[in-house]
Amino acid sequence: GAGCESPGQGGGGGFFGGGNNTAGPWVLAGIYTVALVVDGKTADTKPLRVTDDPEVALTSADRKRMFDLATEMHDLQKRLVEAQTALASLNRQLTELADAIGKRTDLPADVKTSFDAVKKDVDALTPKLTAPAGRGFGGAGRGDNPSIVTRITQAKNGYTAGMPVTEGTTRAYTEAKNQAPKAVADLNAAIAKAAALSTTLARYDLTLNVPQPVKPIEAAAAKRSSL
Repeated sequence: GAGCESPGQGGGGGFFGGGNNTAGPWVLAGIYTVALVVDGKTADTKPLRVTDDPEVALTSADRKRMFDLATEMHDLQKRLVEAQTALASLNRQLTELADAIGKRTDLPADVKTSFDAVKKDVDALTPKLTAPAGRGFGGAGRGDNPSIVTRITQAKNGYTAGMPVTEGTTRAYTEAKNQAPKAVADLNAAIAKAAALSTTLARYDLTLNVPQPVKPIEAAAAKRSSL
């Protein structure tokens, strides 16, 4: 990009953890308006000219294409935060309930079976919707790393690196686009099962506060991202 981050996201931290890139893409060259806002009112505005970095050997068309793809990954990244929040809530509660249920002798076998099924579904989603702790992005796009979060970060980093797009960036983009909708759909299915389980557990004075379903991500054909 040309040299300024898009507004709305700080770098690092957040649910994507480990210093992963949650900042927006660099803006394209052009003239922008900078506003001074005080108490919700615009006090002053000034024009700001952003120019292309002459040391970055990319055409204007390449820059625009990479900006659009990075923005797409950034938007997908924000969408997954809601899914991660719901998953984290379920994970925490199910882990706590597992200890309590293990000590109960009055629970019917079918209740324990239903609980185990929900926990299995949630456990299967965890590596897909979280970033691996203590690992870099090298595994993204390969079978040894199922994290969609890592794929999104790798793709966005690749499109904002100021250099021609690599095969790894293109692969990470395509896999993130293909896998995110199904992961969210699977999470919503687990949430539905958890809601039914919650009703059953309540009869035995066990509480499971189930999060609301996550807004689905529409499955769409990935754009051609090679340059």
